[in-house]
Amino acid sequence: MSMIASFDPTIRFSPLDTIANSLAGVPRAARLVALAGVLLAAGYQVSLALQSPAQLIRGQLQAAAAETAALPWNRSQDQVRAAIAQHFDGRAVSVDPTKFPAVVAVTLRDLDRDTCEEAWTIARRIEGSVVIALDPATPCGDSNAMVWRIMP
Repeated sequence: MSMIASFDPTIRFSPLDTIANSLAGVPRAARLVALAGVLLAAGYQVSLALQSPAQLIRGQLQAAAAETAALPWNRSQDQVRAAIAQHFDGRAVSVDPTKFPAVVAVTLRDLDRDTCEEAWTIARRIEGSVVIALDPATPCGDSNAMVWRIMP
C-alpha cells in the first residue's frame, strides 16, 4: 500500500471572498443600484409566490387581454389561439377564437371549488381598454370549467 503525503497548506476557496474582491473596483453607487435591482426582483418573485390561484388567473386574463388587443385583425384562428394560450402556462385551457376580433372565449378547466369562488369574486368582470367578462352559466362545484369572454 502506498501513501502520498503533502505538506503544502490546503487550498481554501470562498465564493464570498471572490465576489467581494471582484466588486472592490466597482463604485459604491453602482453596487447600491445593483443591490436595489436584485431586491426589487426578489420582492416581485415573493409577491408572485404569495398570490392565490385566483389572483394568478386574474393576472393571466389581463395579460391575454393585452395580447388580444395587440393582435392584428387579420390573424388566423390558430395564431390567435396560440398567442392567447401562452399566457396560461400549466393550466388546462382552451381558446375559442371563432369570433375574433370581437370576442375570444377562454375556458379554464379543472378548477377547484375555492379557486372558482375566489375567481368569481375577483375576476368576474375586469374593465379597461379590453373588457373581460365571466360567463355566469354554471355555479361552482368540486371541479369547474370557467369561461371568460375577452372583448377588445
